[in-house]
Amino acid sequence: MKNYLEALTIIQNEISAIGTQQLDTKSANGVVAEDIFSHNPVPSFSNSAMDGFCLQSELTKNATSDNPVELQINGTIFAGDQALADAKSSGSYEIMTGSMMPDCKDSVLTVEKGEVIEKNGCKILVLSEPVINGANVRKAGEDYQEGELILSKGTLINDHHKIGLIMNNHRMVKVYKKPSIGILTTGNELGIDSPSSVPNSNGPFLESAVNTLDLECIENLHSGDELSVIKEKIQKLRDKNANLILTSGGVSAGKADFIPAALVEMGAEILFHKLWIRPGKPILMAKFPDGAVVFGLPGNPVSVAVGFRFLAAQAIRILQGRTLEKPIASKNSINYKKSEKFCLFAKAIARVDEDGQIHTEVISGQESFKVKPFRDANCWAMIPEGIETIKKGEAISIYPLSNDGNIAFQTSSMRK
Repeated sequence: MKNYLEALTIIQNEISAIGTQQLDTKSANGVVAEDIFSHNPVPSFSNSAMDGFCLQSELTKNATSDNPVELQINGTIFAGDQALADAKSSGSYEIMTGSMMPDCKDSVLTVEKGEVIEKNGCKILVLSEPVINGANVRKAGEDYQEGELILSKGTLINDHHKIGLIMNNHRMVKVYKKPSIGILTTGNELGIDSPSSVPNSNGPFLESAVNTLDLECIENLHSGDELSVIKEKIQKLRDKNANLILTSGGVSAGKADFIPAALVEMGAEILFHKLWIRPGKPILMAKFPDGAVVFGLPGNPVSVAVGFRFLAAQAIRILQGRTLEKPIASKNSINYKKSEKFCLFAKAIARVDEDGQIHTEVISGQESFKVKPFRDANCWAMIPEGIETIKKGEAISIYPLSNDGNIAFQTSSMRK
């Protein structure tokens, strides 16, 4: 059997992004397929940050309440107006927020601070104190310089990224194509009207988990424990060009565990089967000659959650053009003992103390059939193989419970 890190290495070696496409920036989502740089300075021109009066600060340097400076207001500049090529260096202009600054002006006095009087039929701005050079002006390139990096290759585009792209005049963006995901749950006991039946939580869970990665499931199928039917359902997903297929159940050593045999008979290569992890030891990964990948997850719900979160989801990240997820550093809150043979993925609660330090407590109920701990857990704690006891205060790696990358940290008092 292989360990968890060896399995991740196989995933990295066997999987790659599935191609790129150009999308309209306004509606684009997915992962950026190249470094994106600014086409132009942002702002592209110096403009007023406030409603007020633009002027040359040098003209106000001697202004006092006893000896105010008076500047004639020569006109009004609105947002969207072209630059005033004939703007007078003397005097001032009333200017609106976002309006282009005339080249001969370097500062803006806010409208609240400006006293305006009438004199000889003209509007006059009266200043009783100097205006600082550059006051209330957004300078060209103050946000982005031309050629500056906007987004790095491998970044998952979010709504806020689009602001920077559009402000930098990127009308199209090159992204990796989204992988197609198919799901097949197996088991005669699932979803039947019988006292011995078990609700099929694996199918809905996996589809929801796929959606959390900003992907859609092409089909969510179920099969009883029959080799020919399992092969038929897998082929149906392959016919729909699934890049990655998730199965649950049928991967252990029982008489009704047909997933490994089905995959081999269909021409797939088993890359690993059974890992030194808990829960989820029986998990397998297989690959078809055309590159389509299958993750055979065990049937217990928590094993499915672990197998998806720490193996299948990492493979999906690579298919999306992203890198493997990195853990979050934390301190262990209580002594915890496990088998040193296995890497344990444990349901846990992470708390933040008043100093901002994260403390994590592995909670009870770690058996693969127990789902109640999900009610209280907010993260996964990973304790590698080779460690039998992790002591209070030692470092422990944690991951968000879901693939959305968020941990709802608790702030209650720490265990003493």
